[in-house]
This record gives sequence, C-alpha cells and structure tokens, in this order.
Amino acid sequence: MATTVEELRSLIDRLPPQDQERMLAYARELAQPRPAPRTPLPTGSPPEALLRFTVSSEVGEALEQAHIESEKIDPDEHPF
Repeated sequence: MATTVEELRSLIDRLPPQDQERMLAYARELAQPRPAPRTPLPTGSPPEALLRFTVSSEVGEALEQAHIESEKIDPDEHPF
C-alpha cells in the first residue's frame, strides 16, 4: 500500500504543469502556520484550552517580562 506522500506524488505527476503549480501553491498555503483565534475563549472554557495557543519567542519573552513586572506592583499603591 502506498503512503500518502507516494500517492500524492503519483497523482501530481499525472497533472499538467499548470495544475502542478496550483497544487504547489495550495500545499504552501496549507503549510503556513495558522494564526491564533482573535476571539476570546467562551465563558467557562477549561484552563487547558490555553495550551492550544502558540506565540513567537518574542511575544513569549514580552509576556514573561510583563508578568515579572506585574509582580513588583504594590496593590496598596495602585488600587483599581
């Protein structure tokens, strides 16, 4: 039995060049990372749902720094 890659290769080899280019463009599109959802999690979502999100290392470092800075804030000095 052929693997998925072997079957795809066989099918693509039978396509005319312009359709091969279309398949290549489609494959490139599928390979792009998906952006995180722009809407907040629904109320009552379990905390584990946050594990699905990914961010760049730069964003991760900025979030970590913001967390560190937030721990230095004295709530008595900065009431809401």
